[in-house]
Amino acid sequence: MPSLRNILPAFCLLFVFSQPVLASGPDGGMYPINTLHQIPLKKAGLRITENDIYNPNGTGLLQAIVQIGGCTGSFVSGQGLIITNHHCSFSSLAPYSSTVNNLFEKGYLARSNKDELPMKGLSCKIMEDHSDVSAEVLAGTDTINDPLRKKTAIEKNMSKVSQLAQLKNDKLEVEISEMLPGKSYILFSYKVIKDIRIVYIPPRDIGEFGGETDNWTWPRHTGDFSFIRAYVNKNGDGAGYDTSNIPYQPKEYLNINATGADTGDFVFVLGYPGRTYRQEPAEFLKYQQDYQLPFISELYEWQINTMLDLGKSDSAYKIRQDPKIKSIANVMKNYKGKLEGLRKLDLYREKKADDIAIGSKITDPSIRKKYFETLKGIYDVYTSAEKEYLKYAWYNRLLIDDYFIKIAHVVDLCKTDYILNKKPDNILINSSVKLLRDYYKSMYVKFDTVYFSKMLRDANGFDADNRPMTYGDAANGRKADPGLALAVSKLLDSSYIFDLLQNKANKLPKLKDPFITLAKSYYADAKRLDSTETVYKTQIDALTATYIDLKMQALQEQFIPDANHTLRLTYGYVKGYSPRDGVYCHAFTTVAGMIEKNGENPDYKVDEELMKVFKQNVANEQAKNHDVPLCLLYNTDTTGGNSGSPVLNKYGQLIGLNFDRNYEATINDYAWDDKYSRSIGLDIRFVLWDLKNVAGAKNILDEMFIDN
Repeated sequence: MPSLRNILPAFCLLFVFSQPVLASGPDGGMYPINTLHQIPLKKAGLRITENDIYNPNGTGLLQAIVQIGGCTGSFVSGQGLIITNHHCSFSSLAPYSSTVNNLFEKGYLARSNKDELPMKGLSCKIMEDHSDVSAEVLAGTDTINDPLRKKTAIEKNMSKVSQLAQLKNDKLEVEISEMLPGKSYILFSYKVIKDIRIVYIPPRDIGEFGGETDNWTWPRHTGDFSFIRAYVNKNGDGAGYDTSNIPYQPKEYLNINATGADTGDFVFVLGYPGRTYRQEPAEFLKYQQDYQLPFISELYEWQINTMLDLGKSDSAYKIRQDPKIKSIANVMKNYKGKLEGLRKLDLYREKKADDIAIGSKITDPSIRKKYFETLKGIYDVYTSAEKEYLKYAWYNRLLIDDYFIKIAHVVDLCKTDYILNKKPDNILINSSVKLLRDYYKSMYVKFDTVYFSKMLRDANGFDADNRPMTYGDAANGRKADPGLALAVSKLLDSSYIFDLLQNKANKLPKLKDPFITLAKSYYADAKRLDSTETVYKTQIDALTATYIDLKMQALQEQFIPDANHTLRLTYGYVKGYSPRDGVYCHAFTTVAGMIEKNGENPDYKVDEELMKVFKQNVANEQAKNHDVPLCLLYNTDTTGGNSGSPVLNKYGQLIGLNFDRNYEATINDYAWDDKYSRSIGLDIRFVLWDLKNVAGAKNILDEMFIDN
């Protein structure tokens, strides 16, 4: 492994946390890997050394951790076997599922390597090296005062540094991550493996038991796990799928502790948390609370209900939309939890008061003045940005989600080009036809028509600053329902459009359709807003960097950087909590609890084989008093991206699999508190019990050296 000793001391000093973490419990924190020696993990309960986790001069548990899409996984055998969540691999069953053979519902088990199914479009990343490149990225930018010019210069330097690093090792993928805007940048090198295959994905009634009813809640009773395998070519390179590829042999893999954990046990989690926003100023919280969270959560809720209704009469559509529904439902409930938490805790006012109180601690008048000027600058930029936020958010969703408006846009580009040049551009026509084929294949007319109509109705209710062009504007004042008009639009006739583009392009200038007019207006306005938002973001990044710097000076503390999809460690204890007065939630649930819920609603349907096996009271080493531990709670600090992260005991052994947080902890992205912040994991004892008694996956147990 390349040496990690070249990390600059300045980086280590920058992220030292100032408050000691006592063995009685953590204070929240997703710690960068190179700060492990500065965290009192031994005092907290760790019984292995920090070098056993991360060794700059050798290997450690980190070499067993992989990033898979937006999730985390870990190697559990020397033959590339990876354990992660069910919800992280579930969608990979789509190409193999149909109304006749619905693997979403049935699950899939490969009895041997030759039966493993390729996971199309998925890859995994293993961190091989990282180094501080702040000096190189910021070179020549300290004298640039204009935020946009400075941002451009930084991006140019980042590109140069990345390209140089890539040339030095073309077998690794390099990526520079911004730890603090305008201050700290780390270059990560990853081994990327592109041939990933399905080994075992449990039936839906196991892997998704509780569905959206239980999502982001405790108590939890779901078997959210799966096994996949990484393959490389015979040279050990992470090439794409090939039948001649062989299982990857990781430098490290995790050992499993089949006895699990108990309440009070020390645990730590390794993984790739997505994004947190704890170092952001108060105005960011207001923006989230007033605009981002309510807009997206309400729109996603409408989309979910609409897709579910359409799926009742179209089973093929239901199967096709299952992964999307599951994905946006997860975001929707998360956003609702965050919104509720922000309002309940009144975090905006609390942080606003904290910002003012921090300024009062600055004794130097010139620094204090600069601090309050920075706060005012942040307020002014957010106030300007908010004027058109609804329109900006509306465009972002419509131009991503609605295939019909995307089709109208492509046709308009061809029409505009023909009018401009008086002849067809064959290259443009061919590329447009190819893109349109994908759009027509992906669109579902019933959904797109009602979605488009809903979005236009919403836009009609926006204020003057946020109101985009409406159907009435584009149709010269006609009040016809845009949904009905869309249903008879020639743009829905793919044969007509393809014939027009390929054979009758000279008729394009005469093509008149209100939806083409709308598309032209929307894309032009969205482009303008993108430029404006870029300016706002650049200004906010520059001001936020100054804000954090002055805040650290005032408090004489250093801050843990916000999560940014890079490898982190968090630790805590197996621990219950009290969500409200008079209620206490214990730290474990069991299979018996799952069965108690059976039939209460459609989300509570226990897998038949699991029910049968459990009722037979099969004696095995995982069962306690004829019951099986299923899920557990612990007070580590996790967020999106930690799905699938290994939960490890004090000896670094696998005792669980992280997959969620409790509803109260959705606010963790903005603030962490031991009173309500809990992570939810799957108990490894359930995984082993399922493999042995329900799935009959002796091949997987044997590979992990589990005595069965």
